[in-house]
Amino acid sequence: MALRKAAGAALCLNILGFALMAAPACAQISSEGGPIYINSARTESLEAERKVLLVGHVDIQQGTARLRADQVTIKFTGKTAGAPASSSVVGGFGQVESIVAEGNVYYVTPELKAKSERGVYELATDTITMTGKVALMRDRDVAEGATLRMEVKNRRTTLEGGNGRTRMVIDPSSQPGQTP
Repeated sequence: MALRKAAGAALCLNILGFALMAAPACAQISSEGGPIYINSARTESLEAERKVLLVGHVDIQQGTARLRADQVTIKFTGKTAGAPASSSVVGGFGQVESIVAEGNVYYVTPELKAKSERGVYELATDTITMTGKVALMRDRDVAEGATLRMEVKNRRTTLEGGNGRTRMVIDPSSQPGQTP
């Protein structure tokens, strides 16, 4: 049982790549860094509100990571002290405060897949919260629940069942160091 809990925790921790880590004036969806490619039906820059809305079949790729959702809202804190002005679309907005992905949220890397109805990254608390029919998949392992909360820095992951229960299917033969 302890092995199953540890494997489940490892599965949940691997979703931490979803932590759209903040960097000045842009977000990251991959620890690899590099250019971020964004496609959407519509992009709105709301300067007074310091946010950018990406609407309609949003597809964001960076390195080998990909985030898809119906809509993504990126909210910024304001200008970074001492930072030079930037000519990018969101350059004058400052650092990312939060990123909200809504509707058919999918996050995919070569190691894992995650899906939910909503995903939120909060820079201030360095947490990711995924809600609504959450499913995490790694190899042949699956974890499902209603709410997933990940404290990135603390490496603490909590999966709640909501009105139901959490569910996990762990295939020991797909675990590192295990033989079939």
